[in-house]
Amino acid sequence: MKANIFKYVFFITLITLTIIAIYILYKDGNVKSIAAEQNKMQINMAQEINIGILGFDTINPILSNNMDTQYIAKLIFEPLLDITKDFKIENKLAKEFSKINDKIYIVKLKEDILWHNKTKLTAKDVIFTINNLKKDSINSIYKENVKNIEKIEQIDEYTIKIILSKEEPFFEYKMCIPILSSDLYEENTLNCKTEKLIGTGKYKIENQKDNIIELTLAEENSKSNIKKINIILKEKTKDLYKSFLKGELDYIITNNIDYENYLGTMGYNVCKIQGREFEYLVLNTKKNILSNKEIRKAINLMIDRNNINYNVYNSKYTICNFPLDYGNFLYNNSINNDYNISLAKSILIENGWEYKNKIWKNKNKKLQFNLVVNKENEKRVDLAKLIKEQLAKEGIVINISQVSNNSYNNYLKNKNYDMILTGNIISNSPNLETYFGENNLSNFYNEKIKSILKETKDINQEEMLKNKYLDIEKIYNDEIPFISLFSNNIFILSNKNLKGDLSCNWYNLFYNIDSWYKVEN
Repeated sequence: MKANIFKYVFFITLITLTIIAIYILYKDGNVKSIAAEQNKMQINMAQEINIGILGFDTINPILSNNMDTQYIAKLIFEPLLDITKDFKIENKLAKEFSKINDKIYIVKLKEDILWHNKTKLTAKDVIFTINNLKKDSINSIYKENVKNIEKIEQIDEYTIKIILSKEEPFFEYKMCIPILSSDLYEENTLNCKTEKLIGTGKYKIENQKDNIIELTLAEENSKSNIKKINIILKEKTKDLYKSFLKGELDYIITNNIDYENYLGTMGYNVCKIQGREFEYLVLNTKKNILSNKEIRKAINLMIDRNNINYNVYNSKYTICNFPLDYGNFLYNNSINNDYNISLAKSILIENGWEYKNKIWKNKNKKLQFNLVVNKENEKRVDLAKLIKEQLAKEGIVINISQVSNNSYNNYLKNKNYDMILTGNIISNSPNLETYFGENNLSNFYNEKIKSILKETKDINQEEMLKNKYLDIEKIYNDEIPFISLFSNNIFILSNKNLKGDLSCNWYNLFYNIDSWYKVEN
């Protein structure tokens, strides 16, 4: 009996001591946590940062043809519709964007949007912007967005009707156009009546001098830590890099793959994002042996993209498996383009090809092709040479035709090639008609893809749309009408004192600017 009592006392004492220990640890942990928060609060945070850009032309986003300036303009001006980090469409100035039929859209604006001068955004501002964009005299990167708009009509103060001349798949992506205030310009022109432009964005132009544009928060009660942004304008790359190394700039943008040759590799942070330049090898699916999809598959498997990336792009490009392989929500990541020589050889053997005297033969046929490349594009010439070298090593002969720019364009127009190296500036829209639609460069036709492309224009459900795009990817995997190679990268270089979430995409660099803060030395 006594033994049992001692046993109970022992267990109770043990439990009590455990509880006390846990309490002490918890309390100590809370104290440390509070202390850490207090230390964090004591950090001296600067409310001002300097961003350096090259090639500034005008801060007017409709007229500017400089990409760095376009990025900055997104802080000041806003579009009807915007694009998220994974390239979905979301409302911005528009409250509703409705498709009535294949050619008619109704847009309802938010009724509480103010310009930086506190006047209201209305339908007339949208109509003014689009009508000016359509003018022949206006040279704008957004000109393509409005080319199929036949008419734009005002229904009421906050509602407009857009009438297209022809159906345009994913037209909503075309409406990611920055809107200008009609009150600032002379009637029906883009001749500004004032030196300081206004927008509806998070930041407003406070002052504009010869080599600096000062931006301040448009709303005084904004939670953003960065109250002021100085846009420092540089004419030469070396001056931009020099100012960054000296700590005069907190943030710069470059697509120069050799930036480390100028800046070294230490003392700053790098955020790498995929760019819009998509490189690919077109295979003419109507041309002789290349009409056989198994041959196209084998060629694809024999190209070592990692080796090419290292030797041509200093490992500063991103290997792409598909045109949408840049973070688009509709890419299902189902494509495998991995370098695989043994699988490539198996495919050829199964299809009656025999490796003799270091070349693949089938009766009187040889795996021998002409590859066209623009001789004025040095990187593509280097790319073509490496592809030739890699395929020659595995028994496929490639003859490279380095041609002038005019001849190159004629080849593209007439499609009189076996293979041609080319590239596209990727659209923000997920429309794949460039690669699979009528008149595509591969002369490729697939009835199922044709049907899917027709269906996708009317699908609003994300999961259903993803499944349709998965079907396209599977057909691409099976047919290989072209070989996806690379996309360029954009490098965001920032001072180590600039903290926060700098992640972004090639559409917008400033998604998370509210989280940014700069620690003072």
